[in-house]
Amino acid sequence: MNLPRQYSYNPRSWLIVLLFGAGIAWIAVNGFLYGHRPFGIISLMFSFGPIMLGSLLAVRRVAFQRYLVLDKEALLLPTGFLRLRVTRIPYFSIERVWQTRLPFGAVLSIATKDGKFDVVSAMLPDADSYVDIGKFLQSLVDSTA
Repeated sequence: MNLPRQYSYNPRSWLIVLLFGAGIAWIAVNGFLYGHRPFGIISLMFSFGPIMLGSLLAVRRVAFQRYLVLDKEALLLPTGFLRLRVTRIPYFSIERVWQTRLPFGAVLSIATKDGKFDVVSAMLPDADSYVDIGKFLQSLVDSTA
């Protein structure tokens, strides 16, 4: 792989649309079945919770563009709340790499002496970039073992 390499690391559009759609669908179902807007704490959480989360992710996607960077010496990975803080992970400090499958994607976990970091497939532009990053990091771990 040619380094340095940069990948967009932002929430995908379909995730934002899915959250907005889920909230609006809950409001519509309540309107059709019961003839009124949602009320009560649980019903309001099911309707406005996904809409607010979708709004938060939309603002994150537009206002705070982030990138995952594979540099010659380290991985620069957005971490923290909404992935706004960038953490530098030197390749020599990576001890283990593994993958966890989820219903709508996968998570590539990276263990170092400083802690565990996650690369979420839904934040990358496509599945191929996720696979490329996983193979590259796994080859680094295999070569040092």
